[in-house]
Amino acid sequence: MVCCPSGSEPYLAAEFQTRGQEGDAQGVGYYVVGEGSRTAILYLPDIWGWNGGRTRALADTLAADLQTSVWIPKILEPYQGGTDGDGLPPAFDMVSRRAEIAPDRFKGPWHPSKTLPKVLKVVDAMRQSGVKRFGVLGVCYGAWVGFHLAKAVPSWELICGASPHPSLHMEGVVGGDPAALASEIRCPWAFFPCGEVGKDGADPAIYDADGDVFRALEARFPGKNVTKRYRAVRHGFFARGAIKDGQFKAGDGDQVKRAVAECVSDVSSFFRKRGLFRADARSYLRMICWCCC
Repeated sequence: MVCCPSGSEPYLAAEFQTRGQEGDAQGVGYYVVGEGSRTAILYLPDIWGWNGGRTRALADTLAADLQTSVWIPKILEPYQGGTDGDGLPPAFDMVSRRAEIAPDRFKGPWHPSKTLPKVLKVVDAMRQSGVKRFGVLGVCYGAWVGFHLAKAVPSWELICGASPHPSLHMEGVVGGDPAALASEIRCPWAFFPCGEVGKDGADPAIYDADGDVFRALEARFPGKNVTKRYRAVRHGFFARGAIKDGQFKAGDGDQVKRAVAECVSDVSSFFRKRGLFRADARSYLRMICWCCC
């Protein structure tokens, strides 16, 4: 098993004109957009890394809508060059080539014991920029390392996390227990899994209300967690689901477009509900990015 189930959305090329800049934190690269905020979002991306699909476009949108900064670390040792030097290369076919990376890379250079120290260097850079409190947006693989981060950082600093199509189940692939990990984190979390359980492109039931992982979260933070299944789209839709004609679309492009907008809204609402950002009368569906990438 890999982080993305069979039938997931494939690689999507980044076509958006970004507004942020790249930086370096003690040898770890990162992308940051927005400035001047004491609160921030740490966006931990999927295994196509810090510049795959609409990852940076989503960061730019969240920074503008929430009036905050969004930071994306470059943490995955590149496989065959990766995408912009991070994670998987663009041409990697998860269906036919998954045995090349699983489970060895997840037990080795992509294990949180190797990637978390890199994340913490970017967190230090956030602190040095004036950030006092932040939330995690952990997408796919990013949810797994995000949970390990939430064990390491105090709750007064890391306020909450949210994960479209999470891959926390990778903890089990490498010999751990996802529910046990969930019982050890220090902040509430929101899950937005995909598909109909058991079908192609679907995330496992552990993220649903009666699933082991969500119940472990509820035992730790009663009533403060959220789970909502996006049944009409497949794992990977948030950052990689194609919208434009001419791109591979596992589903209808308009359907993906609506789901991305709704999920951004759900993530923003959760961050606000948990007190990371103040309520705002403005629409946070003022999407300037994903509708065209």
